[in-house]
Amino acid sequence: MTASQQAFFSSAYQPFYLFFLVICLIIAGQVYGRIQSNIGRQSETKAFRRIIRVYVIYIFEDMTWVLLSFHTHLHLATTLLEYIQSGILALFTFCWFLFAEHYIDGFPVMNRKYCRFYAVPLTVAGAVTVSFCLNLVGAAGNGLWQSFYLYLINSVVDTFYLAFAFLHTLIRALREKRKAQRQRFVVILECILYPAVGATASFFISYVPFIIMMILPSIIKVLIEMQNANIYTDALTGINNRYRVNEYLEKSWEHVSKTSPIVLYMIDINKFKVINDKYGHLEGDHALVIIANCLKKLTGEGIVIGRFGGDEFILVDTKNHDPKETVARYRSYLADAAKEQNLPYSLTVAFGYAVCTDPTERIEDVQKRADLALYEDKRAL
Repeated sequence: MTASQQAFFSSAYQPFYLFFLVICLIIAGQVYGRIQSNIGRQSETKAFRRIIRVYVIYIFEDMTWVLLSFHTHLHLATTLLEYIQSGILALFTFCWFLFAEHYIDGFPVMNRKYCRFYAVPLTVAGAVTVSFCLNLVGAAGNGLWQSFYLYLINSVVDTFYLAFAFLHTLIRALREKRKAQRQRFVVILECILYPAVGATASFFISYVPFIIMMILPSIIKVLIEMQNANIYTDALTGINNRYRVNEYLEKSWEHVSKTSPIVLYMIDINKFKVINDKYGHLEGDHALVIIANCLKKLTGEGIVIGRFGGDEFILVDTKNHDPKETVARYRSYLADAAKEQNLPYSLTVAFGYAVCTDPTERIEDVQKRADLALYEDKRAL
């Protein structure tokens, strides 16, 4: 830091700078506290939490740097903090890259080999940062290494992660046909741009926390987007609601063929009104949760479940599993759950399913066929 910068920080600007960092820290903590396991897929939620944790570490490190920066006799400590800050930023961009890949179902998160490959630049940045820190304190090398090379290498790593995440998300957005999903990708594109702009601005004015400033709106925007996505989840049962399942159907429908059919199941609780009337609505809600939990056990490759409305549920199978086996498995799961919970009533369901092999057939017509089969099953019970 130059003498003019030191004088600048020793004036009233230093408290203002620290006040701003404290505000960012408080907001980041509030955002972290609002992250719930049900606002997104587990992988997304974990990756988002990781971003905020690294962001908080980055803020604490920057606060320490500001407190020490105007003391000329602590020049070694402040330089060391600047080196460490460069390494933390590389870690942050890697975490942001991982979150974006989880969010768009990118290939690096689908294969552990890819994960290890994309961690190589971060490993390099970490090794370089440690080497420069050791050299600075005299534990490595005979003369001081030029810090320019440290910042150059770590900046390349930062650029790689942000650019890759941006381009990969952009490609997925351009290929995505669903407007709602495409809009979600656009949000991630915006959030990747903000830290990149902040990092660029910091090259020109080093004593303004542009990076921290630009990261904060990205974090808030992602939280809002993930909470909005939660609109598609049924609040009581925690499974997909009707809109989310319909969205999945629309996406899968164009791939329907005789060799790749879609089986659509409609599921209804038998005598659900009796359960509500005799045991109360709380017990009725409990029954709905049991039904949903048993449906979750069926989910796997090509099977998506959702609450269609009231006591009716829907299951979509795009992998052509045997319908009779699927129904038998579910009824076995439900019988075991009812016995385990010692329910004072009989909890059973009626099933109806319809197979579609023609993409020109309307989704609504297939649902009607499944509904008719459902009513036939009810009459047979």
